[in-house]
Amino acid sequence: MRELFGLAEKYGFKAPLVSVPDDFDFKVFMRLCSSLNVSPTTSTVASDIFISLQEIEELTASLEFIAKKINRKLSNVRHHLVQLEKEGLISSEFITTDPIKKRRGKLYKLATPKGHLIAAAESQKKNTVSDNFQSVSSSTVETINIERYDDKTRFIELQIVRYLVKAMRTNRKDKSSTISIKLREEGRVKPVHITARAEEGRLIYLPDMSYYASAITWLINHISERIDESETIGETFTLPLEPLVTMAKDIPVSEASAGGYINNAIQSLQRVSATTFDMRDFYDTKKDFIVDIELYYKLFRLEAIVTYEDSKKVEKKAAVIQFPRSTVKSIIAAVKEKRTLNDMLLIDSDVFATKNEIEILFGLWAREHLISGRQAQQLYAWNELRESVAPSSSLNEFKRKFSNMVMANSDPSYKAKIHEAVENKIVKQVGTCHLSEQRKGELVVEYGRATVQGYLINIGYSPEQGIPVIAFRRDMSALHILGKLEDRR
Repeated sequence: MRELFGLAEKYGFKAPLVSVPDDFDFKVFMRLCSSLNVSPTTSTVASDIFISLQEIEELTASLEFIAKKINRKLSNVRHHLVQLEKEGLISSEFITTDPIKKRRGKLYKLATPKGHLIAAAESQKKNTVSDNFQSVSSSTVETINIERYDDKTRFIELQIVRYLVKAMRTNRKDKSSTISIKLREEGRVKPVHITARAEEGRLIYLPDMSYYASAITWLINHISERIDESETIGETFTLPLEPLVTMAKDIPVSEASAGGYINNAIQSLQRVSATTFDMRDFYDTKKDFIVDIELYYKLFRLEAIVTYEDSKKVEKKAAVIQFPRSTVKSIIAAVKEKRTLNDMLLIDSDVFATKNEIEILFGLWAREHLISGRQAQQLYAWNELRESVAPSSSLNEFKRKFSNMVMANSDPSYKAKIHEAVENKIVKQVGTCHLSEQRKGELVVEYGRATVQGYLINIGYSPEQGIPVIAFRRDMSALHILGKLEDRR
């Protein structure tokens, strides 16, 4: 029985414990979860455990620590570890963290079953000696799964937030029918390549996503009712426009029926439907037989706008929308698991309350980092931040609109210590923000501090780098965001 007294002395950890090896391949682990039909909830717990363990140098922590970290009961965490152990994705041994009585406890270790690694190696060996013209077996083709194209599928719109929103128009006057961007991510050899294509020149405009958010919210509620009634659930639904407008614009139903709102909603739905996203090089080819997937993705397809009379003989409109099957299946699975609405949604309509497109993108970027556990880099140059948050925008547009966001949320107690290299560039002070004018009429923050979407943002001059830099750190008051979006179980 191994003695792990050091963990108890250093962190106060007591058995039971959970750990992960230094060379653990998390992506292989998650793919095995999928192929072994491990439930999405158990896969999510495993993912959250893996992320939480990265904070501990020894990659080992107590279940009590993990439970608090991921906001679950200890018994619930243990239950999911037992489920993973049944599938061979957890190995365990008896240890002790008690130096006095040496009580026996359990150590759970995330593991990749050796049989899977051997099978993969054997398959690779056979392929090297096989006839180049050998036909591909149907069983191989049947195993290709394009619906799950990321290992972290806790939120049904995670891929939309991480990738697709960054290929949308951020300028209302932009008449482009295509936008192509490359997103570089840590650990990927190639950048993810995304091209947004519009039918008839109607490329999606970022604020149109408020209607997508409201449509998904309506769909979740609708599917919840259909499941209770044990009805067959398809992919095409008829959505009354007034509730969509109410949720998208946060206005009373009595105002939502106004012609202007309805017409704008129809135009937004048309642009969403008319845009297709081509995605390449987003699939990790290191540990799979699939070389690549070129995905052609639509958020949904608008099939018709129906005008009808309600019970009071008043004309109303509804949209007939076909959603991707993968979206419907994700919602059905989540509803059956009794997950809350907030646990399913990462895109919330309140993030679209601003008219500043860059603020919308920053809000989505910040939420994804806060909720999925991805860490924001501490320091960014302007263009580096633009490529991460809003690569489809120009640098001038990004700096101007990001500066407007910082000014609107500036810290009134902030006092800038202006470096002599920047002193002559300052042309104006708004509140506690000091601004330069890089182009006529376009003011950019040179020094300022603000709190936005759970992050403390500092903009200033770095003498070491000789350029302006933007620094981020998480704001503890961001708990109100986490409380809204995180799992409340």
